[in-house]
Amino acid sequence: MGPSVERLFSPQSVCIIGASRDPEAWGHVLLRNILNGGFRGKIYAVNPRADEVLGIRCHKSVIELPEEIDLAVIALPSSLVYDAVVECGERGVKFAIVVSAGFGESGHSELERKVIQAAKARGIRVIGPNCMGVYSSHSDLVSTFTSLVPPKGGISFVSQSGAVGTTVLAWAKEHGVGFSKFVSIGNESDLSIPELLEYFENDESTRVIALYLETVRNGRSFVSSLSSCTLKKPVVAMKVGTTSAGVAAASSHTGAIAVEDKIVEGIFRQFSVIRARDPGELFRISFAFSSLPIPAGRNAAVVTTGGGWGIECADALETRGIVLPPLPKPVFEVADKVLPEFWSKRNPIDMVATPDPFDYSRILAAALKSPEFDMAFLLGFGTIGSIAMPTLIRSELEAAKEISGLVRTTNKPLFVVDLLGPSQSAASRAFIKAGIPVFPNASSAAEAASAMVRYSEFRKRKSLRT
Repeated sequence: MGPSVERLFSPQSVCIIGASRDPEAWGHVLLRNILNGGFRGKIYAVNPRADEVLGIRCHKSVIELPEEIDLAVIALPSSLVYDAVVECGERGVKFAIVVSAGFGESGHSELERKVIQAAKARGIRVIGPNCMGVYSSHSDLVSTFTSLVPPKGGISFVSQSGAVGTTVLAWAKEHGVGFSKFVSIGNESDLSIPELLEYFENDESTRVIALYLETVRNGRSFVSSLSSCTLKKPVVAMKVGTTSAGVAAASSHTGAIAVEDKIVEGIFRQFSVIRARDPGELFRISFAFSSLPIPAGRNAAVVTTGGGWGIECADALETRGIVLPPLPKPVFEVADKVLPEFWSKRNPIDMVATPDPFDYSRILAAALKSPEFDMAFLLGFGTIGSIAMPTLIRSELEAAKEISGLVRTTNKPLFVVDLLGPSQSAASRAFIKAGIPVFPNASSAAEAASAMVRYSEFRKRKSLRT
């Protein structure tokens, strides 16, 4: 039996093999990111032609290291990786991240097989090759090519594309989306996605699992791990390579083997894996799962600054099976008391651009506390202050905090829609800071809500059968 996967994400010691003095070399970038990330364990570097890099003493070889190493990050030309793995075995390395390219994805399958065989013979588990590293927020481990990493959170993400993965990390940082772990799996020659699914299933810091897939390797293991994992945690996946052009591109990228998309779609449907159409949707839905309560049913209340957004939202919800029931008397009475007499008097509740942000809070409180509603949607909140009345911004921020608290006190999800987004809306930034996702349009919010409802119903069906 190999080392526990926990050691990969919580190592006590890390070594960069191929640490470089050249600021543009990956061996330099990786070491710098580990140092700047605040990793609390011991950090070592290997470079036979340097005395030190970034203040870290360089050893001539792995064998010279003073202790056994939990995690080695190998940033060497592919021709040197085999010898490095052999040395890692002699020094008790548990895991090796091979960021180097030039293996099976470029026609050198025999070299890849030789490296993995050497690792297995020495009890080393390998991430990659041809990958961009691992990020573990709760261990402050930033062993990736990017230093732009998100805050701590509940999303664990595995990507078969390093570029997509690291770009998403930067996007998540900008939007305040919290991550638990990230793995760029590369060619997936040893440690596999099914093994990571099994680990995340029981990982307390993981609330939702996100996948970016170019192919499905280890088909039976993948199905087996999903059948167990999805009973405990939602899985959101983006699968590309659905056309002949996409399949060809995937093959040259990671050596991916073509898998009929209808087979993948069937697997996803069987286990209620939420399929995302693009990276933005992948992480908006994942953020919702990681930070919002799962709705108990399909009934929604909609509160909107203007009628146009309410119509758009009603269309988006109904086409996805979300129901807009009539307003129950207690909710109607609250709205009728605070709004002008010409308000919509129905669900969606058109706030007719009322300037008092706390009226939104009062109406949402009534709606979320009502047993008639399982969730609520808030559209356009904060835009009055951002666009027309800057004097309202402070009140909008206070009301946003009050509204965010309703999610915790009622244990019901709130889907906030703001076309301006966090870059232009102070209210959006306040919601995100409070752990409330902000969606760019009604359709994306409705899609996330629908995904959560479908997963909830899947769990309920499965529980009735056991």
